[in-house]
Amino acid sequence: MSEFAPTFQLSYLAAAIAFFCITAYLPRARPRRIAGALASAAVFTALSAPIDTLAYRVGWWLYPTCAHPPLAIYVGQALIFVGGVALVGWRVQRRFGTRGVASFGAVVCGVGLVRDMTVAALFPRMIRLGAAPVAQLADVGAWAVVVIVALAVTRLVAGPARGDGPRP
Repeated sequence: MSEFAPTFQLSYLAAAIAFFCITAYLPRARPRRIAGALASAAVFTALSAPIDTLAYRVGWWLYPTCAHPPLAIYVGQALIFVGGVALVGWRVQRRFGTRGVASFGAVVCGVGLVRDMTVAALFPRMIRLGAAPVAQLADVGAWAVVVIVALAVTRLVAGPARGDGPRP
């Protein structure tokens, strides 16, 4: 049985949508900011397969049971991580400015690496990381792309963080 069975895909996607909705509600994002976060998730979804292909070709990571995870997994990951980073990053940028965003980006990259290493250790049939430290540095680079796409695309769609306050 595949690690990405249809029931897992549906459950994961449903949880990702719920997480995104909560992440949009708690910081009181306005519709324009939510649209920006969704656009950033869509852009990253399109980038995910090429990033994974590059990672596979150079030995950074691979999915042992398939060439790529299914689209539902890519969409779920983008909603949780890219959409979530876009919405939380918006509030961080409003409150703490450029230094806050830099610190937030570093935290996201560090937590993302720990998350990926944990998943690879617990579920080796789902994802396998390549040799240290190169694979880990590449993973941090992928997380940096998450942060950049999340904040840049959201800014293009919704404008600067200071120009869009939370809803009442």
